[in-house]
Amino acid sequence: MKKLVLLVVALAAIVGIVVAVLKFLDRRDEPLPAPSRGGVDDFELQSYDESELGGEVSQELLAILVCPEDKGPLKLSDDGKWLINPRNGYRYPIRRGIPVMLIEEGRKNMDVSLIEQPAG
Repeated sequence: MKKLVLLVVALAAIVGIVVAVLKFLDRRDEPLPAPSRGGVDDFELQSYDESELGGEVSQELLAILVCPEDKGPLKLSDDGKWLINPRNGYRYPIRRGIPVMLIEEGRKNMDVSLIEQPAG
């Protein structure tokens, strides 16, 4: 009887190991999550609703802001929601009164119809 109990316990242990190995092998087919370093690489630009655009921007701030791409002056759009670079058509959004001066944002919102032709 003692041998039978030991045999049952041994079989249960073997079955448990086999089940664990099979579960492990099934997980290998799942894609691994991307490693996170907790830095700038994990930052993702959030999409925005155009209704969030705009807000009061001081004239002093507008006077000193330049395009981060070409360092040239910017113009405020008529609706007050964008800072526009008339040389390349980049549009930088103003969200809650804060200009978002990222080249990626300007490039993403580019409008070639806003490019002004040089005089002459």
